[in-house]
Amino acid sequence: MRSFMTLAIAALSSLAAASVAVAERATPPQTLVIGYENEGKIDASQQACVAHVKEVAEWSEAETQRGAREVCAARRKHIEAYAALQASYRAFIRALTFDRRLDWDEGASTVPTLVKTCMTHKLSLTTGGHNIRIDMISNEIAASCLALVTNLLREETRQLSPRGR
Repeated sequence: MRSFMTLAIAALSSLAAASVAVAERATPPQTLVIGYENEGKIDASQQACVAHVKEVAEWSEAETQRGAREVCAARRKHIEAYAALQASYRAFIRALTFDRRLDWDEGASTVPTLVKTCMTHKLSLTTGGHNIRIDMISNEIAASCLALVTNLLREETRQLSPRGR
C-alpha cells in the first residue's frame, strides 16, 4: 500500500508540474507576422492604383484607368489572400492549442518561413515585369504564396481537429 501511495504522489506531482509548464506557455499571437515588405499595408483603393500607374507610365487617360483596374485587381487578390491566411492561421492555432501534446510554438513559427521561401522562389523565376506589371507581379506572387500556405494550414487544421480524425 505504501508503494502505491508513493507512486500516486509521484504521478500527481508530475501532472502538477506538467500543468504548470502548459500554463506558463505564452498565448499564441492572434495575428501572424510574416515579415515581408509592405505586409498588411497594401492599398487597393482606386486613387492609389491610379497614382501608381501615373507614376510608372505616361499613358492616355483610358489606358491609365485600364491599368489602374489591373493593378487594383492584383492588389485586392493579395489583400484577400492575406486575410484568408490570417483566418486559417487562427483556426490552425486553435486546433494546435487544443491538444497539449502538440508544439504550437514550433508549428506556428515555421509558417512565415514557408511564405517567404515561396515568395523568394517565385520572385527568382520572374523577370520582374515592366511598368505596372512590376507592382502586379509582386502582388500576384504574394497572393499565390499566401494561398498555398493557407491551403496547407487548412488541411493540417482539418487533420488536427478532433472532428477531422
